Amino acid sequence: MNHFKRVLQAGLLLAIAIPSAIAAEKPNVATASDENQGVVDPSRTGNWGDQGDGTYRNPVLESNYPDNDVIRVGDTFYMMSSTNHQTPGMIILKSKDLVSWEFSSTIMPAPITYSDQFDMGHKKSMENRGTWAGSFGFNGEHYFAYWCFNQLHRAADRKDRRQLLTIVYSKADSMEGKWSEPKEIRFKDGASIDSTDPGVFWDQETNKAYLAAHGKYIYEMSWDGTRLLDNRNEGILVEGDLHGEAVKLYKFDGWYYYMNAHWHDHEGVRQRMATFGRAKQMSGPWEVRLAMENGNGTDRCPSQGTLLKLDDGSWWFIHQLARGSDEERYTGRPQMLEPVAWKDGWPLIGVDTDGDGIGEVVWKHKKPIDGFPVTAPASDDDFDGPLLGLQWLWRFNPHVERYSLTERPGYLRLKSCVRSLQGTPESLNHLPNLLGQRLMGQKANVITAKFDLSGMVAGQESGFHVSAKENNSIGVKKPQDGNLQLFFKHGDPAQPKVVKGPRIEQSEIWFRSTIDDGLADFSYSLDGETFLPLGSQVRLRFSGFTPNLVGFYSLNAIEAGHVDVDWFTFDYDGPKAAVKQ
Repeated sequence: MNHFKRVLQAGLLLAIAIPSAIAAEKPNVATASDENQGVVDPSRTGNWGDQGDGTYRNPVLESNYPDNDVIRVGDTFYMMSSTNHQTPGMIILKSKDLVSWEFSSTIMPAPITYSDQFDMGHKKSMENRGTWAGSFGFNGEHYFAYWCFNQLHRAADRKDRRQLLTIVYSKADSMEGKWSEPKEIRFKDGASIDSTDPGVFWDQETNKAYLAAHGKYIYEMSWDGTRLLDNRNEGILVEGDLHGEAVKLYKFDGWYYYMNAHWHDHEGVRQRMATFGRAKQMSGPWEVRLAMENGNGTDRCPSQGTLLKLDDGSWWFIHQLARGSDEERYTGRPQMLEPVAWKDGWPLIGVDTDGDGIGEVVWKHKKPIDGFPVTAPASDDDFDGPLLGLQWLWRFNPHVERYSLTERPGYLRLKSCVRSLQGTPESLNHLPNLLGQRLMGQKANVITAKFDLSGMVAGQESGFHVSAKENNSIGVKKPQDGNLQLFFKHGDPAQPKVVKGPRIEQSEIWFRSTIDDGLADFSYSLDGETFLPLGSQVRLRFSGFTPNLVGFYSLNAIEAGHVDVDWFTFDYDGPKAAVKQ
């Protein structure tokens, strides 16, 4: 292992622009498995998130953490975010102040055993489906997480909707886990709940529990959270025409509130808007109003989030930005935090810039809670532990026997995998064990990894990728004879364009991608000092509900050969987890 890997440095500098000549040795990193993921010096904050001076800039998380639900336990907030077909499934983050977040746990570790639909063989039917928006709850004994398991791209498709769209739940004694194997919750007659985005609520005053589904119905649920007490369409119908998805249920000051993300045609543009309904009884009658809309600098549909009341009496709404062009949302759906004011029993979210009584986003504000240090989800990794950190995602269920963190301690060993039969010779689309993590921020991304190629064999290809709608990668191939061949490929994921680089004789190599506003360049280094460009600049794009991931892979026509990843670093324009001390 490189000597530099064991040297502690004084801190991490956020890269504004890093020339190719800057050395790549920055291996002192924090991992998601650390008890303390790291505290950030306030002077090293960035363009978004905690500013280190008692304020924050939106987004508070400039990365892909969509479909949130947040629950408070003691002085800690926990956020659940959907992961679609990627594994592990349903990530949970935690925060002390709603601004700085770090990883907590995951509900379904990889590989997901709940369903074989998360295996690569089901890529065609499951991509962008899988685990969808969830909701937390607590019945006084257990913590619950409910979400939609969506298989609607399977061959039967919508003809079999009630079997392909289901609501499942998991429970735990603590928000830190361990979470139980998911189970399906069904209607009273045993039929599946064919709905996305459930919302659950336990009413401690009436001792009744509820699950909202289908965008407009509230069904009574057993107190133990395992079954509904109503059949389809027998629940409470929320009146009005502002129905939608991502339903949340609340009770404040004697009123029940029903919140959703409503699809609305506004001045000829279809957008999702945060909508609230209220009633004195759960059974209604319900009044409904729009609560948040596009504006004040964004047309990306601020909606789908969680309403929270703090101990000081202040109210806050944490939510995602949804729509936008594929180019502007290449990092996914970020999380925003808005102050909430109340007027005549209705929430006004953010700031009403146009005076129509409907809120828009704020971009800078005082933090909700003071006194806690700046933290951030882990990104860098030196692979010194026996388990992958929670920053890492597999595109589908991994073949667990084809990677290791223990065969060579201090390295991630990726053993070559074989493409499924659908894969074309240059495509990564049907490759098992494609590993990556979310992009963070949209400015000054500098992402570097060091590879040891000494375990590669003839026919093997290993690479460093940034992938979503297109698979972009820089890497090496081992020919039947001769030296390793450098390459870069990009474009159509089924038939990418390949650019050949020089042949190399050495076994160590550094790969890098620099990304700014979605424009990515790739380079390599033979000494960790000077980086040489390879291939053309590419435009990163969002794909369905899936953002770009950056990471590694190794493939071959047979299961032979391996590559060892020594370390991975990721600089970006926001707060970052500090060096492991």
